[in-house]
Amino acid sequence: MLNQLYRDLPGLDAALEGNVFLQDFDRLWHALEQLLLANAPSGGAWLPDAIVDDIEALAAGLGLARRFIPHLGRTGNAGIALGADKAQADLIVIAHMDRPSFRVRSAQTGELYAMCSIRIPGERYEARAKALRFANGTIQISARGTLVVENQGGANQIHFHAEEGALAWHDTVVMDAPPRLEDGTIHGTGLDNCLGVITALGAAAALARVEAALISHKRRVLFVFSDLEEGIPDAYFGHGAARLAGMMPAPTYGAISVDAQTAGADGVPAVGKGACFGTVSAWSRGSFVAPNYIALGADLAAELNNLTPGAVQLNTGYLSRSDDMPLGRWTQVLGMIGPPMTSPHTTEESAYLPDVQHAITWLTVYTAAALALAPEMSRQYALAR
Repeated sequence: MLNQLYRDLPGLDAALEGNVFLQDFDRLWHALEQLLLANAPSGGAWLPDAIVDDIEALAAGLGLARRFIPHLGRTGNAGIALGADKAQADLIVIAHMDRPSFRVRSAQTGELYAMCSIRIPGERYEARAKALRFANGTIQISARGTLVVENQGGANQIHFHAEEGALAWHDTVVMDAPPRLEDGTIHGTGLDNCLGVITALGAAAALARVEAALISHKRRVLFVFSDLEEGIPDAYFGHGAARLAGMMPAPTYGAISVDAQTAGADGVPAVGKGACFGTVSAWSRGSFVAPNYIALGADLAAELNNLTPGAVQLNTGYLSRSDDMPLGRWTQVLGMIGPPMTSPHTTEESAYLPDVQHAITWLTVYTAAALALAPEMSRQYALAR
């Protein structure tokens, strides 16, 4: 299968071998660190001095400056377009850039309400946090302090206690922890979904090296960095992804959701075991992948694992919904890909940097396969139906 892809996308193997994130461990870490330190409030990740500026800077450093689209219409999303110049993308690869956020219920008491899923350990949880505000044309830090979440009678009471600056009614509060790397393990907050963003950037850099082949096949790939993926789980979320349907035709083949995947208590998936490939989210309360793409992913993963043991793991466990849910109402979801992580939506999140490198390779190869470029593969897996 890999030989077919390398034949029909000449230079893809060399593009992976020369990918800076795969060859330079320190550069990958510093790029991820930059994203983790960025301000990424849900609903405002696209504003000046928010994370979209850091994504654009990293894209430029990867040689993708002229392909970067800072604003995809009025969707609040940014993008990187590769391949043929046409209105309809053949494949959309999406990674959300916003992170779990809270809005102010009372500036006087510091009471907040959640704009995200609450996943705290125990009945009471404290975390360092910062309040973000749009002022003087940019996203700025207006206060720093402590976020306290208490479960009282089955309901969460959430407060922010400012220690520097002052909280205002129009602020957005996010968790805040300095990222650190220890023996390859990443610690901090915002790994959901800076892990997905860095994976998408690495794959875009690889596929940009074979853009001439994409153009010759008349294929267009659109990488999207979405806002407003985070939301409370008992209501509609993924608004940034959903807005794509209002501004462009559905892609020819479908979409791939790139998001960090939570390590399971039973070891499925597991940190340190490579990239994840998921095919159903929230036990079908989200999206699910068609059987032919499941077969494509499983067989391709097996081939990669034969070459590099531990490159890809099949996530047959519980997978949280992401941008796949709204996109699944618009187009086919062809797979859910990302590095594994632990303790999402806390300041104790962790992941393994080599898993991120495996995720970049896996996303690149699977995206190439899903473009239906290899005739034999397309027939075997019914990719062109």
